This record gives sequence, structure tokens and C-alpha cells, in this order.
Amino acid sequence: MTVLAHGVGQSQDLPLPLDLVLQAGAATVVVSFLVVAVWWKRPRLVPSAERAMRLDRARLPVLGLTLFIIGDAFLGPRGPANPAAHALFVWLWVGLVPVSVVFGPVWRQVNPLRTLFRLLRLPAAGLRPRTPAQPLTPAQPLTPAQPLTPARTAGRWPAAIALLAFVWLELVAPHRGDPVVVGGWLLGYGLVQLACAAVRGEEWFARGDCFEVYSELAGRLSPLRHRNPLAGVAHTPPGPGLAAFLAVWWGSTIFDSASGSPAWAAFVQKAGNPILYGTAGLILLCAIVLVSVRLLSRPLDMTASLIPIAVGYTLAHYLSLLLVEAPRGVLLMVQQWGVAEGVEWNVAPTPGVIAAAQITLILTGHVLGVVVAHDMALTAAPERPPLATLADELPVVLLMIGYTWAGLFLLFVR
Repeated sequence: MTVLAHGVGQSQDLPLPLDLVLQAGAATVVVSFLVVAVWWKRPRLVPSAERAMRLDRARLPVLGLTLFIIGDAFLGPRGPANPAAHALFVWLWVGLVPVSVVFGPVWRQVNPLRTLFRLLRLPAAGLRPRTPAQPLTPAQPLTPAQPLTPARTAGRWPAAIALLAFVWLELVAPHRGDPVVVGGWLLGYGLVQLACAAVRGEEWFARGDCFEVYSELAGRLSPLRHRNPLAGVAHTPPGPGLAAFLAVWWGSTIFDSASGSPAWAAFVQKAGNPILYGTAGLILLCAIVLVSVRLLSRPLDMTASLIPIAVGYTLAHYLSLLLVEAPRGVLLMVQQWGVAEGVEWNVAPTPGVIAAAQITLILTGHVLGVVVAHDMALTAAPERPPLATLADELPVVLLMIGYTWAGLFLLFVR
């Protein structure tokens, strides 16, 4: 089984000709840059206290659902009737982005690995074991004043590597829709994460669990978490691995679009060995994005400004998948419990509407990225002349234009 194609809109479904869409995309980035350059003379994205969200009651149900999905992957039906692939590739990978954008980093609150870690009372090597009397409370986010722990010294690099392993499964691995493959990956991933947390402590999940980092970065845009969501993005805690994580996140989505093109299919068919070439292509594209981010973010590190771009492109790329396959996965699961038997979900979104929404999401992400980059530049160098600050931003703006073209072209040209 393959969880369905990620796009509905094609070039013939666009509300405007493709060349005009590409020009409009570049013009949107340039105009937004000029507008903020003229009207945004001082830093305005001031951080404020984050609003805490308490999801204590959801922890055990999410853990129970996770255990059911894994068990059902091995013991349930071996075909399209099994919801395991929908749970991993649609609910978690795709659905976690809009949920986090709205409500904040929810996965940190309901992460079944954290819940299981606390229930098992796993002691971390070199750290004081948890006592039975210690309450099961949600972990609080680290503040800059806290000392580095072993999990923090590596930054987000462990999560970037874990994310690369996941996107390889999603985009390259053979039989990735097979419930047993999905269940085996989930089980192996969980055991590795718990073992690392047993050595590094519970804070490992904030740096090593790719889904928790994924939710945390998308949640920087949450209006329920931050009074000004753009301030949440601009003040994303820096550190090693942030650029790498964003490169894998955005690069893998671009690779998904590119690998769905007839040109890629013809190349793989002629060359053979799709796993080898798929793996090489995925790693190469993520590496190109990483190098471009690192080179063009100098002398100022404005990596966090790419978060809205990654969020916008992810929502655009997977929009039709989310609308079609997320409800279908729920239906498949409840039908195993004898509910809604015989009911089918065959919704087909209107391609033109989906295409227009995709363009809007991509361009909105880039405009927000330009605003955040400009404010970060002003904050980092408040004494520099305005023209010098704009010169520092220009490479990032050019990178965003390239990303805009690449995103729109690959999304609508197959």
C-alpha cells in the first residue's frame, strides 16, 4: 500500500499561468523586503512570556493509541485496511504541523515516549534516579540561563539525523506502506529514543526526538503560545543542528516533489537501483539546502527565519493528503472496532481551489520569513547603518526567491 500522492493541483489547474505564478512569487518576496526596509527601522519582535498549555489528560490516551497502532501494525490486516501508514505518514508527520501552528508544541506535552519514560522511571546515567513520589508533570522548556546538559551539547543534530531516517522511510524505503514495516520502524525508533534518554536524561527528547523538535519549531508560530507569533520565530533558541534540521525538513519535502516527476521516474527506470539513487538524491538535496543556508546566513545567522517557509511549504505540499487521507485513516481504525462498517471516504478536493491555497501558503511563508529575517538583522546589529543591515539581509532574500521558485515549480510541474 502507498499512502496517496501528496499533490492535487497541477500546472493546468493553476488560477494563473505558471510563468506568472513564478514571477508573482519572486515579486512578493522582493516587495515584502522593500516594504519592511522602508517601514521597519527598529526591532519590533519583542519576546514575551510563553503561554503554557496543559494537556495532562491527553498523555495516557496518546500512549494507548500509539501502542494500539504498533500492535495493530503487526497483528492487524496486512493491506490497505490497516491504518498504521496513515497514523505515521499523515496524522503524525503532516497533521502535527497545523496542530502545532495553532496550539503550540503539543508533542512535547503528549509525547508517548516521554510518558513511557516517566512511567518506567528510567534513571539516566550519572543522574539521580527519579523517586516514586515524584509527580508526573509536564516538562518545562529550557531557558537560556540553564546550564548545558549532555543532551544540549549536541544541539538539534540528533533530531536532524532521526528526521533524515524518517524521511528516508517515507520517500525511499521499499514497502514503506506495509503495516509491518511501519510497525517495525515505530518500535525500533521508540527503543532507540528510550535508550538514549536512559543515558542522557528526559531532556534528550527535546533534542533527539525529531517529532518533538518538529512540533516545537512549527509551534513557534502559534498565536496561543506567543502573543506575537513572529516574535516566537525570531527568538527561536539557536544552537548546533537547527540549520541541519530545517535543511532535512525542507529539503525532503522538495525531494518528494522532485521524485514524483516523470523525469525522475524515467531516470530511475533507466538507471535501475531506485533505493540507491533515491537515498543519494535525498541526502544530496538536503545537503545542498544546508550549505546554502549556512553560506547565505553570513555574517548574521538568520536561520530561524526559514521556519515559516518550511511550515508554509509543508502545508502546501501535503494539503490534499491531509484533507483526503487523515479522515480515511480514522475511518479505517474505527472500522476495525466494528464502527461505520461499509462507509467509505472518497472526498476529491477541487484542484483549482487546492492550487490557489498552495500558492497562498507558500507565499505567506516567504513573506513572514522576510519580516522575521529583517527584524533579526536589526536586533543583531542595532548600531549598523540601515544600508549595511539591508546588505546583510540580501543574500537571505535571494535564497528565499530561489526557494520560492523551486517550491512553486516542483509543486505544479510534474
